[in-house]
Amino acid sequence: MRTRIDLIIIAIVAVSSFVISIQFDLSEAIYHFSRKYEYIELDELLPSLFIVSITFGYFSFRRWLDVRFLSHLLEELVLTCPITHIANRRALQRLLEQINKEQTPQHSFILVSVVGIEEVRKKYGSVTTEQVLIEVLYLLSKELTDEQLIISMQIGQFIIHAPNLNFMNAHTLAQRLKEIHVSARHQCIRELKITSASYSISDTITEEDLLERLEDNLSM
Repeated sequence: MRTRIDLIIIAIVAVSSFVISIQFDLSEAIYHFSRKYEYIELDELLPSLFIVSITFGYFSFRRWLDVRFLSHLLEELVLTCPITHIANRRALQRLLEQINKEQTPQHSFILVSVVGIEEVRKKYGSVTTEQVLIEVLYLLSKELTDEQLIISMQIGQFIIHAPNLNFMNAHTLAQRLKEIHVSARHQCIRELKITSASYSISDTITEEDLLERLEDNLSM
């Protein structure tokens, strides 16, 4: 929207300057003025201004590239948590936008819900709860490949994106993730209950539809 407004303003200024130049015949006025004071080389001012305009255009282009790079960098930073480096909900939105552009998408999503986090918080405090979540994330990551992404939705709830994984393999992975806490080192983690459900997509889908279908499968 701002780009469109800027282009409209530039067009208005260009047309206005053209109309004013025609009205007052500015080009000839500048020419006669420069010839009148040729001894101070005023006629060389226009080429110099033209070169300066080109160099400022190059300068502006270089700064635009810098801003574009920094904008892309900041955009990537806000997609992950700075502490855990786990993707957040913004990453899910961006991921679905990319998937919806594919002609024949084949992606699976697994919803993992950790039941009992609030009880851990009440019993052991916030610091221990954070350590428990970090341990759960570590156990989750051990079961995943490098191309599979963990997305944090809220406390104790994660979505795993598994590209190129069919329904049966996604279901098998979801069942395996239910048991990750059994071999945990700490007793409070072994006392948790982990539920999971998978959903595979082969067509465009919105974030709301994806979450609704995952929640439905989780409650089954």
